[in-house]
Amino acid sequence: MADLSTSYLGLKLKNPLIAASSPLTATLDNLKRCEDAGLGAVVLKSIFEEQIEAAGEKTADHGEAYSAHTDAYEFLREASKERHIDAYLALVEDAKQALDIPVIASINCRSNGKWIEYAKRFSAVGADAIELNHYVVATDVEVDGAEVEKEYLSLVKSARKALGLPLSLKMSPAFSSLANMLRRFDEAQIDGVVLFNRFYNPDINIERMQMVPASMLSGKDEYTLSMRWAALMSPQVRYDICTSTGIWDGKTVIKQLLAGAKCVQLCSVLLKQGLSAVFKIESEIGQWMEENGYESIDEFRGKLSHEHADPMTWERVQYVKSILDADTRKE
Repeated sequence: MADLSTSYLGLKLKNPLIAASSPLTATLDNLKRCEDAGLGAVVLKSIFEEQIEAAGEKTADHGEAYSAHTDAYEFLREASKERHIDAYLALVEDAKQALDIPVIASINCRSNGKWIEYAKRFSAVGADAIELNHYVVATDVEVDGAEVEKEYLSLVKSARKALGLPLSLKMSPAFSSLANMLRRFDEAQIDGVVLFNRFYNPDINIERMQMVPASMLSGKDEYTLSMRWAALMSPQVRYDICTSTGIWDGKTVIKQLLAGAKCVQLCSVLLKQGLSAVFKIESEIGQWMEENGYESIDEFRGKLSHEHADPMTWERVQYVKSILDADTRKE
């Protein structure tokens, strides 16, 4: 029988399938269902820095009778923030007591500040690792790329200095030199990266003339960007690479592993098809391994990465080939 076990952030996983941060990982009952379904680890639903701050401000603003008293206002604001943090701490602690698989806490942070203190507290109640989910949309025309990169690096370095737990960064691909940033994160001594974050995008309803949320679910053909960068960078960095977005079946997981990923995060497929999809994906991986004579994932992981395949296949040659093929079809 094929051995699907792997490691990520120094943690032992029974298989490379991780439940990504989502509504599915927001409650203890759902987390238990994730484990029962066969997932190798879970990332708890992110706690948002803005969510904590906004809740504190809202509670304080409702205390109109105290608005003239600065000390009372601050007390109400901090008390509300603490309730949100305590609820998340309870989820981390309860999950660690109830589950045998690794539990990764997730923090969606916008700045280099108070959230580091939250992360320390998550560590204290037993989280196995911390995933930083840094959301930056560079829309200010006065801010250049170097400044955005500096902010990312400052955040990662501060987190690494403050936290003793394994640390990963779920990041955006939107850098002028993504390869350079991925190497610099390695120099900052993080333990892993998740490629890539799927950001919220707006859409327009032309009948109602309103802004509406675009679909947050990935499509089945969206896996290639993360696969490409796993292949390009896995031989060049020390940390583990976990891939995300567009992973709907076992074949896609196998492709990510062949490219050099240590594991994958599943979200859209679980929300759309339910947790029964885990067994199907795991079975497809195991069957493929047996058919191809692999007893463990390590025997084929990275076999088609930049280091082992023709480098040009991961860079420009496929683009050129697609143009030539299109020209041939026109003839």
